[in-house]
Amino acid sequence: MGASMDSAALKKGVLAHASAIGHVDSKGMIPLPDYTAINAAIGHMVASVPKSQVIDVFNAAGDVVRKEEVGAYMKSLVNSGDAEAAYKAFWEFKDVVAAAQR
Repeated sequence: MGASMDSAALKKGVLAHASAIGHVDSKGMIPLPDYTAINAAIGHMVASVPKSQVIDVFNAAGDVVRKEEVGAYMKSLVNSGDAEAAYKAFWEFKDVVAAAQR
């Protein structure tokens, strides 16, 4: 999938991550604008490849991790309402990316 990504989108994603690394605070957090830039870049990177490749990567993750266990574990580390809101936002983000996909 990475080899099929638009090189300009990939470069923008790398630069967004590099910028964010320079802004990490003492708690290991980055400012919201950096987080927003990273997520936008990831969306553009994913949208630049065929949906079939994205699905292949998603399905391959099941060979490495048990999605149900990982999700439950990650949710147990944070406030349940926050986790559910983040999950909902992720699915909305997925729909935006899919609408822009080539």
